[in-house]
Amino acid sequence: MSEFIDIILSNKIYLLILVCLTGAIVFLIIKKLLKLLVYAAIILLAFLAYIYYTGETVGSVLKPVEKALEKAGEAVK
Repeated sequence: MSEFIDIILSNKIYLLILVCLTGAIVFLIIKKLLKLLVYAAIILLAFLAYIYYTGETVGSVLKPVEKALEKAGEAVK
């Protein structure tokens, strides 16, 4: 393993390729995380708009969800 690292560090072309690949991988991961964050923000805004439009409280909207989660947990057990 140390030979592999020495080869990469001694040759500038290999080092450049490794840096480019690492940068591309990091960029793609950040891009996917940002896309996920945008989707979560859209869903949150839609939920808040629904609560505002209907005039209900957050607790009353989430009670059926909590009951469904409890039933699912019991079914798994």
